[in-house]
Amino acid sequence: MAVKPPKRRSERLSRRKSTLINKAHELAEFCDVDVALIIRNRQTGRYFTYNSVDLESWPPSKEQIVRQWPCL
Repeated sequence: MAVKPPKRRSERLSRRKSTLINKAHELAEFCDVDVALIIRNRQTGRYFTYNSVDLESWPPSKEQIVRQWPCL
């Protein structure tokens, strides 16, 4: 697989992240379930979170995520 330019890769990540968050929202709404989503960019280490309900404990801090799921 050819190496993609960084700008194109960033655009693709942005689109896919948006689609995934949309799907999580639809799943929560249409199936009446609570959804929590964590997306981590491996290159930057930046975390994106989504939750379908308002909880004080969400989103967790980066330290809590690393502690809970060390493989991320």
